[in-house]
Amino acid sequence: MARSEGKKVVYYTDPVNDEFAENLTKKYKIDDSFVYIHKNPIFRFFSFIVYHFIAIPVLWTLAKLRYHLKVHNKKALKQLKYTGFFIYSNHTQNIADGYLTQVGVCPKRFTHILAHNDIYTLKGLNTLVNLLGCMPTPNTMIQSKNLYDAIKYYVNDKNHILTIYPEAHIWPYYNDIRPFLDSAFIFPVLLNKPMIVATVVYRERKIFKNKPPHISLYISNPVFPKLGSSVKQNQQYLRDEAYRIMKETVTKYNIYEFIHYEQKQSN
Repeated sequence: MARSEGKKVVYYTDPVNDEFAENLTKKYKIDDSFVYIHKNPIFRFFSFIVYHFIAIPVLWTLAKLRYHLKVHNKKALKQLKYTGFFIYSNHTQNIADGYLTQVGVCPKRFTHILAHNDIYTLKGLNTLVNLLGCMPTPNTMIQSKNLYDAIKYYVNDKNHILTIYPEAHIWPYYNDIRPFLDSAFIFPVLLNKPMIVATVVYRERKIFKNKPPHISLYISNPVFPKLGSSVKQNQQYLRDEAYRIMKETVTKYNIYEFIHYEQKQSN
């Protein structure tokens, strides 16, 4: 892996829980009245228009112009044409992770994002975030049930897609995979739906090399829960498969380090 000389060095202590996101405090929490399922016809009409005719074209253009986004192995999605599914990806962008899988994987299909509550602290964007299908992580048992009901409704009944970032915390431009738990993999198991793994890696610019690097998105073949295995066994299986695929992808294609992450030495 090539390291960009003179670039920022970030020191971390805990690879599982350290957070380096900008503008997110992780302090805001939604309450139990939050609406996860939107069945109001007016809301659904504007959501369809904003998502497909405004957001996706604009964000696709942004991804191409700013990040020179390249997507690999899209042919793997052909067998998922008529079913909802889950996307698991590494979490290495402050803003772009909110749309990379939406524009890079299936831009013609509605893709929701499971995101932290602090996304709703962005002034003036609350309604837009809802229209674009954001689902905030739950804080209570009531919210957990509401979230599951929404995922079941959108992914199972409407054949939508849901992106989840199992690393949970943002490490900008990190060029490896951090440890993550199996808790985020309960949904495809309970719904018996497939997952794909979309791994982000970074390419060095040919010119303006001090600018943020370009992005490549590698899509895995679908992975299905195992028939006959228990819920817990399948959770662990999907988690291990996702980690293995991400790790193999960054090992094979990770050729550029824009920000260097280094673990603090204990005293």
